[in-house]
Amino acid sequence: GVARGGSSGGAGGTGGRMACPTPLRVLSGHRGPLQCLCLSTELGLLLTGAAPARGAPPAASPDAGREEAASVTLGPHECVAVWAVPNGRFVRSLPVHERAVAVAVAHASQRLLVATQRSVHVFSVSGRPLAVVSPDRGVGRIVPTIDGELALLSEGSALAVRRISDLQLLHRYDLEAGGAASGAPLRAFSLSAENHHAFAGTADGGLTIYANPVVGIQVLERLASELLNL
Repeated sequence: GVARGGSSGGAGGTGGRMACPTPLRVLSGHRGPLQCLCLSTELGLLLTGAAPARGAPPAASPDAGREEAASVTLGPHECVAVWAVPNGRFVRSLPVHERAVAVAVAHASQRLLVATQRSVHVFSVSGRPLAVVSPDRGVGRIVPTIDGELALLSEGSALAVRRISDLQLLHRYDLEAGGAASGAPLRAFSLSAENHHAFAGTADGGLTIYANPVVGIQVLERLASELLNL
């Protein structure tokens, strides 16, 4: 797998035609095809997820991953890698040994999130595993909230809200209740910049809009914490 970063030049030549984008760096190392990536300009890193190399033998038990190299060839079952954006340097691999379907970076809490076909993982920026869960529905996308405390995940035909620190399920919005066809999988969703609205699109062409999908949950979390501290 190869990730390319580039810039487009200004207008040039006759007729004011735009110059072709020129790659600034080409990051290579994944043995399998690239599946997903997430760029964090706030933390200066790029998180990439790939599939295992085709025909590779079963993965060994997870380890801490290799660190700090100018160029790297990842193992056939090293499916998630962290790169430094300023110089394109490989930083480390994360101990995820099956196809990554979604990756995300929670900037405020400095956490890395990875979803595979069977599990969801959260790591510290230094690569330390913090939590893992196995949802009963397949995950398609992860979007952290602006404060880095919660994450929205597409899980089958539902939109799930999980706490990032331990991946505990706090609430699940079933799109069928919102008018989507029975069992219609969630294809895409986005969260507004201030977490006020979530927009969810399903395979049957439906669009569901949720008002304050996480704000109410955050309020309840704070109230519960205050009651425990009384």
